[in-house]
Amino acid sequence: MGFGQNDVQTLYALGRQAKENGENAKAIQYFEELYDKTNQDPYYNELIELYALEEQYDDAEKIIKKRIRSFSDRPELLVDRGHIYELQKDERQAEKYYKEAIDEVENNEQKARQVANQFVKYNRYDFAEKTYLKVRSSAKNNQLFRFELATAYAQQGKTEEMVEEYLNVLAGNRGYIQTIQNLFQRVLHPDPEGIQMENLKNQLLRRIQKNPEQEVFSELLIWLYIQDRNFTGALLQAKALDRRANENGKRIYSLGELSLANNEYSVAEEAFNYVISYGDENPYYLNSRMKLVEVLKAKVTSDLNYTTEDLEKLRKTYANTISDLRKSAFTLSLIRGEAELYAYYLDSISTAISILEEAVLIPGISKQEKAKIKIDLADLMLLSGETWEASLLYSQVEKDFKYDRLGEIAKFKNAKIAFYVGDFYWSQAQLDVLKGSTSKLIANDAMELSLLITDNVGLDSISEPLEMYARADLSIFKKNYSAAEATLDSIPKYFPATSLKDDILLTKYKIEFKKKNYELAAKYLKQLLADYAEDILGDNALFYLAKLNEEQLDNKEEAMELYKRLLTTYPASLFVVESRKRFRNLRGDKLEEEIN
Repeated sequence: MGFGQNDVQTLYALGRQAKENGENAKAIQYFEELYDKTNQDPYYNELIELYALEEQYDDAEKIIKKRIRSFSDRPELLVDRGHIYELQKDERQAEKYYKEAIDEVENNEQKARQVANQFVKYNRYDFAEKTYLKVRSSAKNNQLFRFELATAYAQQGKTEEMVEEYLNVLAGNRGYIQTIQNLFQRVLHPDPEGIQMENLKNQLLRRIQKNPEQEVFSELLIWLYIQDRNFTGALLQAKALDRRANENGKRIYSLGELSLANNEYSVAEEAFNYVISYGDENPYYLNSRMKLVEVLKAKVTSDLNYTTEDLEKLRKTYANTISDLRKSAFTLSLIRGEAELYAYYLDSISTAISILEEAVLIPGISKQEKAKIKIDLADLMLLSGETWEASLLYSQVEKDFKYDRLGEIAKFKNAKIAFYVGDFYWSQAQLDVLKGSTSKLIANDAMELSLLITDNVGLDSISEPLEMYARADLSIFKKNYSAAEATLDSIPKYFPATSLKDDILLTKYKIEFKKKNYELAAKYLKQLLADYAEDILGDNALFYLAKLNEEQLDNKEEAMELYKRLLTTYPASLFVVESRKRFRNLRGDKLEEEIN
């Protein structure tokens, strides 16, 4: 009878199953029959692996020698033979066959790749390196195997050589810059002492000094400074590149935005002033003027110890900039920022309302922008106690943008108003609709508030504690933290059996976080976890505490432990995906990048 495809598939399946079950002797029988019948590479490779596992080195060598005689033009088979000797601790014989394999490659790129891949299979990156270099030398072509050789260097810990190979790739083709950045981000981490990053920086500086016209190295150095959060160094390098390449501030403007987003206010201020110095004909002039005001506002308001003089300086900056640039749809963000300054920092809600009421009449603004102004106005109405007017404005936006995120924001804010005034059932009805929001933030906030109402309003509950809690929440919205804290403290005093104790601790954490009292904020979260870890807010507290340690308290190890604890203790938590991502990032994991 013949040996057909069905026989091959059956034997292969039986061989794989036996191998997976650890029945190597049985697997060898199946693959020996397959190999005898087909003489194909996959079954040969399975046999070599199985013989090695079972230490049947004579059988392995016998099959390898026979295959070498049949395929004398395949030097990678010599690597297999050397590997079998290496497994037997015979380094001399192993290296003999490894070198013979490399010698037979000569300047044949295809054979070199096959031989090098076989070395990589056995983790002999040193011999893979020798293979690549041999062909380079024979072919007199230093462009060959750039990525492969860099990988071989990386696997051997030869960081300096690896960096040089990747930089040589860029020297020949700047189009690889994103690929190289991704690779550096992966292979240079973890680097706790910064040695590898320092090596890369030094190599880049040498190349920039030697060949300043190759702008790609300056771009990579800017990227490197940003990775290291050295925004000052990035700006210095970006200015030099801007002048050499006549970029008219384009890169500087982007760096200013990035610095602002990372709270590097001095660097952002310097960057935007640099762009402004090009004059009002520059395409980034107007945006830079507005961004500069945003930077100054962030500098003042991020420090809770700002003075009256700080606020007055900021007020004048807003007024002068709006006067220079004029009120228009383009400067609307500036106008809204000025209104916020008056309402929340200068204690002049009426002025803020006047500014926004004028803004909504500016010609040319979109419906979306008008809706945003209405939401701003509604917030101010709520601040000043005009609850009905605030609700009316939110309802208008909700109606006009029923299927848009703006409408969902307005609907959530209206639900909060109902919560503030004690209309808990109507509030919950709106929140239940918002649980299906496409915005993760709105959906989560709606779910949390809905659960709060469910847990504290019912047949066996009294509403007074929740009404007090809602008043405290409104005080927080008004930034009246002392009133909020006083109300929160009075709830367990008057209602000792209240189920709001964990919510109160979480809210106190949020207040202290807003006030930048991070140690006290952490204390409230730890108390919540100590007393109420089994309750519904346990995973919230654990996630916030982990994030607090990661971002504010600079305790990465503790953050990792807390994220890990959340993953194991609360596997169904909404914070699992984000916690896993943050844990892996702190551990130094990087997604594998494919190089085409």
